[in-house]
Amino acid sequence: MIRAQNPGRAIINGLWIGRSTRKDSDIRIEGVRIEGGATLYNTSRITLKNVGVHGPLDVGTNDHSQGNTDNLIEDVWVWASGQRVIAINYRADRNVWRRVIVRGDGCGKSGCSGSGNPNVGITIYDSSGVSFQNVLVLDRILASGDSPYADFACAQHTSGQYLWGRNEWLGIMSINAPDQSLYCEPDFVLSGVVSGTIRDAVFWNGGGLNLARQGRFDVERVWSRTRQGDAFRVAPELAGSGSVLRNLVATGSGRYGINTAVGVSGANVNGNWSQGAYNQTGCVSGCSTSLPGFSPLSYFVRYGVDGTRYGETGYNASQNVSALPWPNEARIKAEMCATTSRGFCATSISEYIASQLK
Repeated sequence: MIRAQNPGRAIINGLWIGRSTRKDSDIRIEGVRIEGGATLYNTSRITLKNVGVHGPLDVGTNDHSQGNTDNLIEDVWVWASGQRVIAINYRADRNVWRRVIVRGDGCGKSGCSGSGNPNVGITIYDSSGVSFQNVLVLDRILASGDSPYADFACAQHTSGQYLWGRNEWLGIMSINAPDQSLYCEPDFVLSGVVSGTIRDAVFWNGGGLNLARQGRFDVERVWSRTRQGDAFRVAPELAGSGSVLRNLVATGSGRYGINTAVGVSGANVNGNWSQGAYNQTGCVSGCSTSLPGFSPLSYFVRYGVDGTRYGETGYNASQNVSALPWPNEARIKAEMCATTSRGFCATSISEYIASQLK
């Protein structure tokens, strides 16, 4: 175990765990601040707890096939500039990310612009069995020339291996995305299982939810308030996927409120939509043009029993309580707001979220 005697006062200049010839396991790192980013390279059962990461956080790699499994990223906050992807779970299975804050402060480099260089907050790529619980992407920005993509992303483009599936986004939130809130486009998925579960999610003042290419999705209790595009989009190729969409709220403005090839059961669509409230199959039952009688904050519930890893009892269960107040607020503000005053830095995370989601 590596634990700071005084939380936030111990600083590690770059963290790299595991080597190509050695898997590191059962290491707990707690209470430190990491400058320059962190990489879990060849690992199992690593825990990052109460850790600030100034720089990218990478779990997984593309240059070995030994895996990065059963890791726990809990009560961690990540912020970076000059990076195309702020946090990634890459070719790494059975990992839990619980109560993680991500903020991208713009890249501004040539490698972040042009086709094939999407800028992302946090992504699940070529992975399965990954659980994002109360992960927040707040006030991510793009520098001039940065190619837009999404706060939350997922992808799988490797034929025959690293199949994508059993991934989940539970109690997550995107606020002020400069592009999509969540964009998912896997090509090769595990058969016979739900590819992705999105539940109790809030996408606020960004580009909404977009699901495409392959996969079977379970989407429930999601509020998408957009300022561009579609609040919800499920591409035509997913029409026969067996996906389920229910209890959705679309507000704000854009092209369509619900533009989906999969019929939605239970939807509130309210706002200004240039092409109409619905497109493709749209809503098939329980459809309303009124605002619901509850706040979007009601979706922001805490998920997962503290300290549990993937597959353990209660690891992804709703705790039936609000995810607010957010832990470590004073320390997060001191670290993430040292050089900026935008977003939650003017108040606190809990106050900021409550004020945004009015």
